[in-house]
Formats: sequence, structure tokens, C-alpha cells
Amino acid sequence: MNEIILHHYELSPFSEKIRRLLAYKRVDWRAVEQPVMAPKPALTPLTGGYRRIPVMQIGADVYCDTALIARRIEALHPEPVTIPDAFAGAIAVIEDWADHRLFMQAVPPVVVRLLDALPPGFLEDRQQMTPGFSREALVAGAPHALEQAGHSLDYLEAQLGASPWLVGEHFTLADAACYHPVRFMQNSPELAERVAARPALAAWAARIAGFGPGECRAMEPAEALAVARAGEPADVGGGAVAASGFAVGDTVDIQADDYGQEVTTGRILHLDQNEIVVLRDDADVGAVAVHYPRAGYRVRAH
Repeated sequence: MNEIILHHYELSPFSEKIRRLLAYKRVDWRAVEQPVMAPKPALTPLTGGYRRIPVMQIGADVYCDTALIARRIEALHPEPVTIPDAFAGAIAVIEDWADHRLFMQAVPPVVVRLLDALPPGFLEDRQQMTPGFSREALVAGAPHALEQAGHSLDYLEAQLGASPWLVGEHFTLADAACYHPVRFMQNSPELAERVAARPALAAWAARIAGFGPGECRAMEPAEALAVARAGEPADVGGGAVAASGFAVGDTVDIQADDYGQEVTTGRILHLDQNEIVVLRDDADVGAVAVHYPRAGYRVRAH
């Protein structure tokens, strides 16, 4: 069964990146609402520790990081194309820029604006994921981030003034990746004004929002765990490339190299230059295969 289950929450910017892809492709999917903050007792059995959102689940295969999730969706649902071969490299570069630099320019101004509305413990939770994520640091960094975001919005406006989408005539993953920080910026009046002042950018964002919510049905967390428990990992073939220094069956730890320092431990099922898949045996769900991209993650012998 190839039913896509997305573990997300409504306000998650990175979840919106994947929701836009699913809506554009008109793919049916199931939505499991996860907590905004730890603990996440219905997610940890699947990932072994990773708690960044979103996480995609297909049976007993679990996919971490939106870069990998997007490419798995493309493989399963290739039409309409969102990663055309002719632009795959450019799309990856734009995606990385948007997910890291553009998004981090949005965070301080937006979070400062939302400080009084944040749930208790939110800053402390995020500080565990990102050292230095404090009220004082956000307030101090917001003016510079706001100024830098203006430059990035200028780049997007220049490109979108020349073409309807970021890499040509059709929506791609590059657009989804840049849209989620731009959408997040709407929570800051100052950034929202800057987006609105750039007509090509504002029209582009409205077109993407116009895809609608997509073909989504809610699923309870317990049901998603039951799906994993009843299934077996299926997307696990290919062995391990010799140059990696690891072999199938080796036990390794996987950890993000930027923020979110939780570790997933498992036995290698597959490893190549782009992806690593490890097998975990969990008391709640049994055997699950956890998939990570290689870019952005450290792999160490356990």
C-alpha cells in the first residue's frame, strides 16, 4: 500500500512545502496532527528520536527531511513533474537556499511578533533544538534579519518578473521551497508589507495558495502507528556503496548537522550518495525503515 501519511501540524512552515507539492500533484494523503513541541509519543516510535516536522510515512517506511520527502513523492507520483531533469541541479540549489538562508531570515522577525502568543515553553523547546534560540537573541537579531530578507525578496521578485515560476513555465519544487518561508513571513506585518510591495512575488504566492488544501483526510496518531505495526519495510533495496565506509548491517547513528540534535540509531539497509536507510526494531511498532538524505546529516558508527 502506497498511502502517504504526513505527520505535521498546521502552522509548520516545512509541512507547507510538502502540502503544496501534494496539492499541485492532486495526490490523496492522510494527515496526522503532531504536537508543536516535544514530547511526541506518536512520532518517536517511528523515527527513533528525530522530531522535526514533517515526517512522511508509507506503511513501515518512514521518511525524514523535506528534501528526501519531496523526491520520494516525485518518484511515486511523477506527473505533473516538479523536479524536471533539466533543472534538477538548479532546483536543489534554490531549495537549499530557501530552506536555510531564506527561512532563517524570516524566523527572528516573525517569532518576535508572535512572542506574546506563543504557547508556554515554546522558546525553551526550540532552544533544545537550536542553541541560542532565546528571546534576547531573537529580539537582537530581528532588525538585521528583516533587512537581509528584503534582499532575498528582491531576488525572488526579479526572477518572477521574468518568468511565471522560479525555473521556467511550470511550478516546481523550487517554488514550493521558496513559498513556505514567504508564507511564514505573513505573520510579521513588516515582512508581509515587503511581500505585498513586490507585485510579481505577491502574485506568485497567491497562485500557489490557490492550489487549495489538496486531497487530504485526517488520521489519528494511533492509526498511523497501527499501519506501521501491520506493515513491513518495502523501500529498502540497493545495498551500500563501498566508498561510504559502511556496509549493510552496520549499526550507525544519524544526526542533523544544523539543528535538531536527536539521534536515530539503526542497522543499515541501504546507503548511497543521496540516501541512507536504517532498520529499527521498536517495541511499539516493530520493524521500521527510517530514511534520511545524506546531505545535511552526519552518519557515525554506533
